[in-house]
Amino acid sequence: MYTKTINGHQVFNTCKTIQLGGVWISNPSAEQIAAAGWEVYVPPVVPPQPLTEPDYEQVISAVKKFLSSETEELSDEDALAVAALYPTWASKLKEAEEEGKGVKADERLWYDTKLYKVNQPHVPQVDWTPDHTPALYTEISIVEWPEIPENIPSEAPWMNGDKGTWKGQHYICKMDNCVWNPDVLPSAWELQPQQS
Repeated sequence: MYTKTINGHQVFNTCKTIQLGGVWISNPSAEQIAAAGWEVYVPPVVPPQPLTEPDYEQVISAVKKFLSSETEELSDEDALAVAALYPTWASKLKEAEEEGKGVKADERLWYDTKLYKVNQPHVPQVDWTPDHTPALYTEISIVEWPEIPENIPSEAPWMNGDKGTWKGQHYICKMDNCVWNPDVLPSAWELQPQQS
């Protein structure tokens, strides 16, 4: 791109065709372009502008880091109220892929609008999402009668007094470290009368 001042205005041109000495010239040489008064356009250097405020992501990251020690101490019920403050599963997956970092047992992670607790230490993998790997993650919930999984992982057993729903019926677990559903080990569960 070339430029020159004509009638007090800066004009731009590609200089594929120029007029030199009253003659139009196509594909002029650099010398002809210069002789016609055109100069290579050099855009002015604009100094980088400093950010006056941190961006949204930086603020959120700082708040999460600041509160991280506090959120570790919360009960599951209180943790659910501030679930967005916990690290995301996606961020832990990124750390695993880039640095080989894993997650610790009992660590809480936000995934797909839900909060999950890590059942056992492991290095996250893309196909081990919290919603599809009950051996690795347990959804944190304050539902009084959560669903009893068909296959209860040994890393997240049910304990004496835990309430659950199996095939539409409410049960209370009668033993610690129970990894069997009510169909597999009926003696470990007490069927509760349905409330009308």
